[in-house]
Amino acid sequence: MPSLKELENWMSTGQVSKELGRSRQGVINLARERKLRAVKTGAGWIYDPESVADFARQETERKGEA
Repeated sequence: MPSLKELENWMSTGQVSKELGRSRQGVINLARERKLRAVKTGAGWIYDPESVADFARQETERKGEA
């Protein structure tokens, strides 16, 4: 579990949605599928920015191979 200090820098579902060009529900699905490191709070999901960057990089590489 991440520390509270670390969580201060994490991203909201809306921020990740814009970053990845996916719907909000699509981002939540990625969290539920454990493709993004995320924590569900009482106010909604929050996402590890490093995990989001890694996922975006993998998506770019995968699209480049196709």
